[in-house]
Amino acid sequence: MKDRAARAAEQQRYLEGIEAVRDRLMALPNVVQLGVALKETGGQLTDQIAIRVSVAEKVPAAQLSPDQLVPAEIDGLRTDVIEHRQALPVIGFDDEDDSTNYSPKVGGSQIGNDAGLHAGTLGCFAKAADGSTVFLSNHHVLYDGGVANGSKVGQPEYSACCCCTCNKIGAVIDGDPNLDCAIAKLDAGVPFVPKVRRIKRPDGSVELDGYIAGSSAPVLGEEVWKVGARTGLTRGTVAAITGSEVEIHPKAPFTKVADHGDSGSVVVELSSGNIVSLLFAIDKPTLTLGYATSIVPVLTRLNITILATDQTQDYNVAQRYDELDRLARTGVADAGIGQLVSRIRQSPPGEALLETLETHRCECLSLVNTCRRVTVAWHRNQGPTFLAALLRSARVPEYRVPDEVNGVTRAQAIQAMREAFAAHGSPELAAYVRSDPDRLAELLREGSTVEAMIAQWEATLQPPARLGS
Repeated sequence: MKDRAARAAEQQRYLEGIEAVRDRLMALPNVVQLGVALKETGGQLTDQIAIRVSVAEKVPAAQLSPDQLVPAEIDGLRTDVIEHRQALPVIGFDDEDDSTNYSPKVGGSQIGNDAGLHAGTLGCFAKAADGSTVFLSNHHVLYDGGVANGSKVGQPEYSACCCCTCNKIGAVIDGDPNLDCAIAKLDAGVPFVPKVRRIKRPDGSVELDGYIAGSSAPVLGEEVWKVGARTGLTRGTVAAITGSEVEIHPKAPFTKVADHGDSGSVVVELSSGNIVSLLFAIDKPTLTLGYATSIVPVLTRLNITILATDQTQDYNVAQRYDELDRLARTGVADAGIGQLVSRIRQSPPGEALLETLETHRCECLSLVNTCRRVTVAWHRNQGPTFLAALLRSARVPEYRVPDEVNGVTRAQAIQAMREAFAAHGSPELAAYVRSDPDRLAELLREGSTVEAMIAQWEATLQPPARLGS
């Protein structure tokens, strides 16, 4: 193959030459598009550059007159004829990789147990034989890591620290590895809706309401849909049923049924709204097909009944977390933030500071998310904007955190949140935020960038220089 410079030069020659032959080629039957491309032979790319002539349909040369044929070469430029390829838009509705903390809880959302190894999907809610409310997923999701009955489950994941537990919604109570199904009992007081999360188009209109009518056996040839935490909404066709296993093929424009993280999604028949199976795997060769367990043996084994959606109700499912929750769940994994944390941890005072922050992190998140007065203080004092600025400054050292946002100074925002946490937090949290002086608050007030805040912190750790040294 020619080197890059030679290929670039030849490419430029073809790009210039195509304009001289455009009218002649576009006048031929079936020609819909011209371009410059590597010539293809037998479906494989070669190293020869050619004018790609895209035709609506390839017609045998014998059926065309000589003046209708695309010449193999024109004005010294080789050609390559292919059938026109339609560009397939990337599927999805901004609903993929969804780690939203929902309130009330809803099907199609991410869950994880207290082993914390992998995340899966909460399929739907059901009623157990004793009348309690449970939620359905895969055995390999709820029992992930080899946990036993009683394992705690969180949405979008389970997390705990020494002061409290975050995101817990239930505990595992039963499952069957052969059918790859399991249920967890929903904690008392946790709000939920008997549906799958709504999917909206980019323009805000609704693509899928996520209503569930009930349950029934799968039927070959029926169109189905699922909503998972990883790939969001996809649609497919029931293609095969082998015992309790259901094979699903993707339906255009979707190119695959599911991906890792979608395990536990319920598969719903489009025509009836009934759940027909429980997704548990994808095929290994192509990663496009989906495999699910028929819902009938699942319901029998677990002795549960699917809770149907009451379509007369106006379900208002909101994102419970905001930027603060997002930081707690994903921010530390960011390379820039992780480096700063490692840097602070190098000194004993820094290690103590990080331990203190971790002690109160969950409680602060809970207050911002569930205590109305704290939530109002957070948003009224531009908490999300200031936090976003701190995150950006952590990633881009030269970025300056604004001193004021919409009339609220950084000092005012810090003081307002200190007062809110002191008034509504635990005695331990109140004592910490009322500490005087509070070095962390001082750094947040005075530093223009996160780098400056860390440098100022490090300076306080250095022993004072001796005169004459």
